[in-house]
Amino acid sequence: MEQLIVQVDKPLYTELLLNLLKELNFIKSISRIKNKSITKKLPPTKFKSKEDFWETFGTGENTSIDIKYIKEKTWLKRRQ
Repeated sequence: MEQLIVQVDKPLYTELLLNLLKELNFIKSISRIKNKSITKKLPPTKFKSKEDFWETFGTGENTSIDIKYIKEKTWLKRRQ
């Protein structure tokens, strides 16, 4: 037995395809999955704001990198 995975853009086309497949006598079963792998939620985070997130950059040992430093370095590279 083989499996076939088909992605369909519009619900109308999904219904059309399902109805067509149901009429074929060699189809053993049909499973319908609605975007399970695409709609996973993001994991919970401890950050309350963007600033909290940006403050974590450069927190390694003996570093003092912050978002201002990163932006300045990026700007310098773009101008060259």
